[in-house]
Amino acid sequence: MAFGIIIYEKDSYLYALMKERLSAKFPQAYIKQAGIEDRDVDLKLIDEIFTLYDDRQFNPSELPREGSPIPIFTDDGKGHRIIDMRMIYEKLTGIKGTETSTVPSGYSDKDRLKLLISYAYIDERETFIKQAIGPESFDCMHPIRIDLMSGIRMPTTFTSDSEGSVTKLLRACENRRFRPVQILEYLNPDSSGFLSCGKPENEDDVFDLGSKACKELLGHLKALCEKEDTGALVVVEGWRVSELTEFIPFFDTLHILLPARMCTEDTGMTKELGMFKRALSSGSLMTVHYCEDYRQQYESINI
Repeated sequence: MAFGIIIYEKDSYLYALMKERLSAKFPQAYIKQAGIEDRDVDLKLIDEIFTLYDDRQFNPSELPREGSPIPIFTDDGKGHRIIDMRMIYEKLTGIKGTETSTVPSGYSDKDRLKLLISYAYIDERETFIKQAIGPESFDCMHPIRIDLMSGIRMPTTFTSDSEGSVTKLLRACENRRFRPVQILEYLNPDSSGFLSCGKPENEDDVFDLGSKACKELLGHLKALCEKEDTGALVVVEGWRVSELTEFIPFFDTLHILLPARMCTEDTGMTKELGMFKRALSSGSLMTVHYCEDYRQQYESINI
């Protein structure tokens, strides 16, 4: 059964952010901004429509009666109006009850492990993460971010006086007695809302320790996310394609970020994308994103 979401939101930037989050959670859903023509969405193909609306801009009585309108904003209990995507997910999945929900069969409640393979500049990569797969995109209490790349490409200047470095974490994971929950001992909150380990002791430690050590870490990270209320974003750069295809099976979702000009036959990227897709585990999803779609429009968003 086709499943549609119509969003009544006049702010196109806010709509784009919501659409990205909803698309990741409901990959088979048709999503459309109310009042804006979208040739990619044919409403005639949709059997059931749900409506989300910005109650600062629209009155529920003015909306179509079908679709059980759901307000976008909620009160966080501290006097602030926020967009709680977890609550929206729950309302969409439970609006008709768990047995009769119209959520498509491809929907999975488990999206704890996300891999980002980036071919973008640092500022483009960080803008994309903030807008699309930041800590708010995780349906868990403690989202983790691990950067497997050269230290000069890492965004954080955070270092720890004790155990907080990716170098120490990778070395620890090679010990047979290492337990997944011990990963948390190497993490500290960063400025973006993730729990992260610090930069490597030497810029190329991640590559010097190699893909084998990284796979040990990914195995422990996967086990941690399966047992605890934790999710993880792993961001990788600078690895060979053969090594990346060994990382991919650990993850629920794979995100590729690149300039649109790279996705042409003469660059060879089309072949690489095919290899990445074939490396996915059963039920996992791959999405290709283009830097041009995630230009930084605002320094901050005040609602």
